[in-house]
Amino acid sequence: MAIFGMCQCASASKVNLQSKRSEFSSVFRLGPQHVARARVIRPLKRRCAVTRCEQMNGAAPEASVTCLGEALFDCLAEERGVPKEQVKTWIPYPGGAPANVAAALGRLGVKVSFVSAVGQDDLGEQMLDLLQSRHVDLTPVQRVPEPTRDVLVTRDEAGEREFSGFGAAKNNEYADCFIDADLIPEHTIKNSVALVTGTLGLSFPKTAAAMRKAVSYARSGPCSVLVDINWRPVFWESLSQKAVQIVSEYAGKADILKLSEEEAEWLYGVHSDQAMKQPELVLQAVPETVQGILITAGGSGAAYCFRAANGAPLIKGFVPVLKVEVSDTTGAGDAFLSGFLYSMVKAGGLSAFQQDGNKLHSAVEFAAACGGFTCSKPGAIAAQPTLEEAKTLMSSAKAAA
Repeated sequence: MAIFGMCQCASASKVNLQSKRSEFSSVFRLGPQHVARARVIRPLKRRCAVTRCEQMNGAAPEASVTCLGEALFDCLAEERGVPKEQVKTWIPYPGGAPANVAAALGRLGVKVSFVSAVGQDDLGEQMLDLLQSRHVDLTPVQRVPEPTRDVLVTRDEAGEREFSGFGAAKNNEYADCFIDADLIPEHTIKNSVALVTGTLGLSFPKTAAAMRKAVSYARSGPCSVLVDINWRPVFWESLSQKAVQIVSEYAGKADILKLSEEEAEWLYGVHSDQAMKQPELVLQAVPETVQGILITAGGSGAAYCFRAANGAPLIKGFVPVLKVEVSDTTGAGDAFLSGFLYSMVKAGGLSAFQQDGNKLHSAVEFAAACGGFTCSKPGAIAAQPTLEEAKTLMSSAKAAA
């Protein structure tokens, strides 16, 4: 049994990944030291992405949701319960939390744009092919000389993941560290229902500047800002002592925060048990400009608390997990978030939830269905549900209750 977990990155390697372009993963039997072997740079395909030297001509297509942040590959250890030095088989899966959310939204039929920087390498090509197959607008994607990020992920006996380091480069040498603020699509963001970002990019100065610029564009218009805390210590290194301040300041600019129960304790001092039972304690700990919070707790379900319209009492609630046969929990939190955003777009934006608690509760239920379905298959992106699959799982769960 399981369900949505925390938002994750998802997927890495250096082999030729194929299988219908979008639903792919390959197996290679190499130790982690081989993951860092040199990449083969291929001539770039012409697609809707910009380089540092190119300028965006004309307005980008409007999107219902704009996702900004890292696109990467996880090398998932096939062997469970062993350290990375003893792993013989790594299975590469594409992902990165913002890329996962963009792909999941595309699969649900939401119009979505993706803002990132990816390498001029095989992994970059494969990532863009995958997102393009999900109908994600790639106009704002920047192609840079640095490599596309790859991450080593080990698993314990129960299948829970642990991020165990990087493959081809040092943490601060990957493409996603170099998103150019000057190429952030102002028009696209201002005309979106929501801008979605994580916080990993805040540990890299250039990308951090781009993230803050994107948030300023969103806040200058009707676009809501949704921040997924997605705390990953391995990305912070020398900035780890300043992480709480950096992340909390950025999170304070959000309209909606998504975080795990552990992150609620780490960032706001609210014990994980209290956060799930009394999510209003977390909402009270953030600036009043934050309108709502979503708290996920893996197999323990999800809690939420939103400020209601016109000064009405807070709207809060809890949604239990949906029982599924668990294959892999990678990316389940990202699928959860995409399900919530689907409902938010359909409802007409954040204000609809603040005016109608039933709509908000239904949105969290649908989010749980999307997260639960993703747990039933391996891979953060390959396992994401279609709209019909998510609705069927939600209906089945209600019928069994």
